Amino acid sequence: MSRFATLINFTLLLTLIVIALGAYTRLTDAGLGCPDWPGCYGKLTAPLHDGHIAEAQAKFPDAQIEPHKAHNEMLHRYIAGLLGLCVLAIAIVSFFLKKFRLLSGIILLLVIFQAALGMWTVTLNLLPLVVLAHLLGGFALFTLLALLRVELAWKIKVMNTDSIGLDVKKYREPGLNSLLPLGYLTVLVLVLQIALGGWTSSNYAAAVCYQLPVCEAGWSDRFSLQSAFSLPLGHDTYEYGVLPYEARMSIHVLHRMGAVVTLLLLGSFAFLCWRRAVTKTIRVIAASIGGLLLLQLTLGLINIVAQLPLLNAVMHNLVAANLLMLTVVFVRQIYLRRIVREPLSEMKSVQKNHFVTDR
Repeated sequence: MSRFATLINFTLLLTLIVIALGAYTRLTDAGLGCPDWPGCYGKLTAPLHDGHIAEAQAKFPDAQIEPHKAHNEMLHRYIAGLLGLCVLAIAIVSFFLKKFRLLSGIILLLVIFQAALGMWTVTLNLLPLVVLAHLLGGFALFTLLALLRVELAWKIKVMNTDSIGLDVKKYREPGLNSLLPLGYLTVLVLVLQIALGGWTSSNYAAAVCYQLPVCEAGWSDRFSLQSAFSLPLGHDTYEYGVLPYEARMSIHVLHRMGAVVTLLLLGSFAFLCWRRAVTKTIRVIAASIGGLLLLQLTLGLINIVAQLPLLNAVMHNLVAANLLMLTVVFVRQIYLRRIVREPLSEMKSVQKNHFVTDR
């Protein structure tokens, strides 16, 4: 089990790197650095020397070859390919261990779908809906891998205490049971807010409003909910965005409004859990969520004031991924501790019937 845990830990780290590289690629406008897939200008490496560039230009006469963007794109693809192999290894190990098969299978299917989305991102020339789905898929992959790691850790704890019985007081959180519905709602709102952020980025609307607290003067007269969610279709390319200013401004404003709702809801949930928690683990996770939430707010404000600095914008993506992962893991932890019962055999029986274990 320890080697399996190490594999999952490495895959988690790799997923975070891929998310960061994806954000960097998108923010440096390198999403079409290679006009084909999975290679780059017909080769498995990005063009480097003048001869390579001339050969690529001959194969793709209409393309504007920018080697630095091609390198960014191919590095992202290489690491994503390694991530796919690690996920495959997790699924194989899980199959032979006869544990966590369902969750590992879902993760494998997701990474295959992510590869398809990566291809469509290029072949459909950065269609915003595909770019958004690719972003959400990366976040979902990171979160599901973290859930798998939590399930494994919980299983190890149960197995290690099998002979002496489980210390119920060490794990139970009776005061948090009533907060589970609020936790589910919080996760939903957080996912919607991340989707709004992805929609803002994929439509190149992040650099529209630079005024606080909402946008430039007169924004309310131009705001249109319908235009914010219109699907731009039928364009040869979507690089640098195709929506008019009013639509981009509306998307950006919605993202800011969503940030306020998410801040209040997630902050309240984390604070209530911290107040009611009796175990150190739960209190630490609740405090960590609060810290990440404040960090994310700070990064968002810096994006506005400093007009989207590259490193800060990449960090904004990474913190969002970690915030979603930690919130989902937190809600899962509350659920697991809710089903703990005095007799160990009863607790294991409940777990055995749950959808994420022993399948």
